[in-house]
Amino acid sequence: MAGTRFEWDLDKNRENQRKGGVSFEFAQYAFADPDRVIAEDISHRQDEQRYFCLGRIGDALLTVQFAHRE
Repeated sequence: MAGTRFEWDLDKNRENQRKGGVSFEFAQYAFADPDRVIAEDISHRQDEQRYFCLGRIGDALLTVQFAHRE
């Protein structure tokens, strides 16, 4: 993950913690799993292409929806 920068909306982060009990700060470590799976979100119908990262953090398997931005 060296050189990778993550950005997120603070309100959405609070909502995610309330709904799912997982902060974005924690979820970003799913990308560090060497066996992670990245899949395109083909049901997302907006201007921006979205993806899912399925990765393990300890004993937890997380699914993180994200967009890649330059």
